[in-house]
Amino acid sequence: MAKNDNAHAVRLAEGMVTYVGQNAACELAEKYPLPKSADIEKKHAWAENICEYLEERFEEEKILQIRKECKCGDGRSTANKLIKYLNQAGSIEGMVALFNKKETFASMEYLSDNKVLFCYPQCYCGCVKRVSRELSRTWCYCTLGYAESMFKQVLQKDVKATLLKSIKTGADSCVIEVEW
Repeated sequence: MAKNDNAHAVRLAEGMVTYVGQNAACELAEKYPLPKSADIEKKHAWAENICEYLEERFEEEKILQIRKECKCGDGRSTANKLIKYLNQAGSIEGMVALFNKKETFASMEYLSDNKVLFCYPQCYCGCVKRVSRELSRTWCYCTLGYAESMFKQVLQKDVKATLLKSIKTGADSCVIEVEW
């Protein structure tokens, strides 16, 4: 059996176990293994296969749950910056302004005191960013898990993230609406 020890594959398997069960996770892992040693082309092809597999078998809400579990980290570093900016500014609007003034890896747009847009100017996904081919938006749902985790830490309340645009689906930036 092929190795399936790539961090992306491990997180996907964990999400599958949580939301659709051990049998489905094992089936996916056996059908589409991804070793740590996979090159960028193999990673991208794996991502394409994963999207197709999920879309053929599950409803959108289940896919969202599974892919949100695939987030790379909990957003602690960015959350700490946002907490600092929120404390300095004293408002969501001020936090957004400070973030945009001081950070370059992403930007934010203030919509209201309970809604912002969080935007990336480039794809940061280590699995697919170096291949220019597009992917299904299913792949990018992991960023919603990241955004929800990050903003939950900042705001200390439940948040809902929605993917509005994605570079890997042909947009010029990734745009996530975050609402609480």
